[in-house]
Amino acid sequence: MYKRAVKIVDARMGILSNNEKLIHEPRYFEGQVMESLLTNIHSIEKIPFSDDLDSYFVVVDEPNVQPQVKVTEKVCSCTGDFTRYEKECSDNRYSLFGNLGLFFKYLLATLERHHNIYSFHASSMYSPSRNTLLMVVGGAGAGKTVFLLKGLEDDWRIFSTEMTHFRFTDKGYEFTMGSLYDNIRLGNLIYDFPQANQRLKVDIPPGVTDVWGHKIAIDMGHISAELRYLNPRVTLVDAKIESGRDKPIVKTVTRKEKIVKILFDNCTEKLGPTLVFYDVIPVESFDTPELMGRRLKVMTRFVEEVVMNPVKSVLAGAKNCMEGI
Repeated sequence: MYKRAVKIVDARMGILSNNEKLIHEPRYFEGQVMESLLTNIHSIEKIPFSDDLDSYFVVVDEPNVQPQVKVTEKVCSCTGDFTRYEKECSDNRYSLFGNLGLFFKYLLATLERHHNIYSFHASSMYSPSRNTLLMVVGGAGAGKTVFLLKGLEDDWRIFSTEMTHFRFTDKGYEFTMGSLYDNIRLGNLIYDFPQANQRLKVDIPPGVTDVWGHKIAIDMGHISAELRYLNPRVTLVDAKIESGRDKPIVKTVTRKEKIVKILFDNCTEKLGPTLVFYDVIPVESFDTPELMGRRLKVMTRFVEEVVMNPVKSVLAGAKNCMEGI
């Protein structure tokens, strides 16, 4: 078996396979493309392989076998005709190493289980003048990227385009940077936020006729914040963006239980659901009752101990998304 090991945030994970190319595929581990893991996480550090890593991800690439996935706390084992699946699947994001795939889910479970690090499906920015971390939560299609583009018109700096990592420490609480690549709709850059593109410096690809239907992966590293922040003030926004909405609807969320639920649901969103990968292989949830119980306690503590501005629920258009926050 071919072996490699990586460190992502604090998780140390071993990857093994009889197919060396599969576990080093640049499009997943290095690429600035839609399916890259780097559209979820900040960096992938190479570390020595050893027998005492946090977890192991084992891939057996064999033709003419029934695909199978087995998951334990220490090992995720996958068997199947992955060489063929890689070529034939309709969306490589839902693959072994795609940004919506199996390895990423196992990473989130490893971070929680071994390091008490919780990963919000949240775009986030930091403002030095405010000493504030703005965390925008919401599911796929909620419009979180719009807040990043709007924030670039002010002094906000990018902290994460997709996943924002959090944990309590003996010094308080700590946020760790997530991805700096984002899949952005061209129409938002051209028509909604031309000022933001002055900071992003994105060249519009030639020959694109449908700018609203075309997304590109953009590297925001040159306008990023610091890698970690200890005990910042936090503004939490539960967002939904609708095109053409002229007047935003902004509500303040005051009930503790409601805020805890927003945080818990968001932190579970990428880890909890079942998955069909390569179009043909259904996989059960990687979540467990033990992890869920611990997560709920941490989210309750988050509401009790993190210094927060009033929590906002926002229904807005692209250009007015920051009004009332």
